[in-house]
Amino acid sequence: MSKPPITPLLELRDVKKAYRMGPETVQVLHSVNLQIFPGEFVAIMGASGSGKSTLLHIAGVLERPDAGEVIFDGQSVSNMYFWNRHKLRNRRIGFVFQFYHLLPELNVLENTLLPAMVASPLYKGLFLSRTKKQSARSLLDSFSLSHRLKHRPSQLSGGERQRVAIARALINSPDLLLADEPTGNLDAKTGRAILDVLINLHQTRKQTLLLVTHDSQVASLAQRTIHLTDGRIRDTKCR
Repeated sequence: MSKPPITPLLELRDVKKAYRMGPETVQVLHSVNLQIFPGEFVAIMGASGSGKSTLLHIAGVLERPDAGEVIFDGQSVSNMYFWNRHKLRNRRIGFVFQFYHLLPELNVLENTLLPAMVASPLYKGLFLSRTKKQSARSLLDSFSLSHRLKHRPSQLSGGERQRVAIARALINSPDLLLADEPTGNLDAKTGRAILDVLINLHQTRKQTLLLVTHDSQVASLAQRTIHLTDGRIRDTKCR
């Protein structure tokens, strides 16, 4: 008896995106088709300006495509009402960026808790919740940051900031983790340590991971590498 087909967690169908640059319109994505399956580790590789970050923003429901369809867990999100898009993004998708995007006025624990606070209308009560605080502490401890809970971002190294950003991305137990050049602002040794964190998440938690990079060595760690050139998918390689 054959197994039923696996439904993609994320699917982009014929997605197009353009931006206005003064009097000109620049086409960034040209009819992109992409499927990401549960538990996969996929890398999108391409040169600067190839459309990698735009593709990731559309995949993460941060931007809408000009044409085409985005489907998350079987549900079309392209024309979804704003508030429903916001809830989906907050509860089911985690984001890790090259420049961390930590709030400077908050400490490590508070930055980690931010998505959990946003997820509830009773955010003030949630912020004081022992359960959520314990979850944040456990995450930070797993990333060797338990001694930094009260430190602010300016008091951390680049690698520590990125580990906080990963913990923040995981606080709501997302189905999909998106990473945009997560090692691009780090030295080689620190960058490798961050990659080890992501690989461990994929291997131990079966975390679905979509990572954007211009580095072939980083991309080689993924199960599948998609090459993007001038807004078009040129080829896909599996490890």
